[in-house]
Amino acid sequence: MFWLLTGMGLAAFAPCVILPEWRAYQDLRVAEQAEGHRLAALQREVEHQRRMLDAMRGDPAVIARLAQRDLHFRRPNEQTVKVDVPRAEPAAAEAFVPEPVEPPTVIARALARLPSLDYDRIFCEDESRPIIMALSLSLMIVALVLFGRRAGTVPRADDG
Repeated sequence: MFWLLTGMGLAAFAPCVILPEWRAYQDLRVAEQAEGHRLAALQREVEHQRRMLDAMRGDPAVIARLAQRDLHFRRPNEQTVKVDVPRAEPAAAEAFVPEPVEPPTVIARALARLPSLDYDRIFCEDESRPIIMALSLSLMIVALVLFGRRAGTVPRADDG
């Protein structure tokens, strides 16, 4: 009976401690993925700017085109024709889609056998979590009070 009460208490107390930490870990991993996505976009932009700089340093055609386009440089006796061309929309940034953070395989197998309930609502919310923790601790205390051995008592041969 002692082990039954202790096991029931631990079965309720452990998810109250582990599940909020797991959710925080998942949030951190998703944030890490988001920053990795942002870093990759910035690296692509740096590479594009580096290629443009190399072209500006060594390609006369690129230099001439940039002078015409950005600085409005015109050669003498050059005729220009204005054409209204709609501006090209900048390329849309690639959408970030986070990859799910899966638990270890041993835990995933155990979770597959559990019914599909809202465990976050039970074990993570501030309203229910302290109640579950208090009840599970009280079960373990009851087990210790009722069935725990007192220090200094020696079992007698006729007890069994």
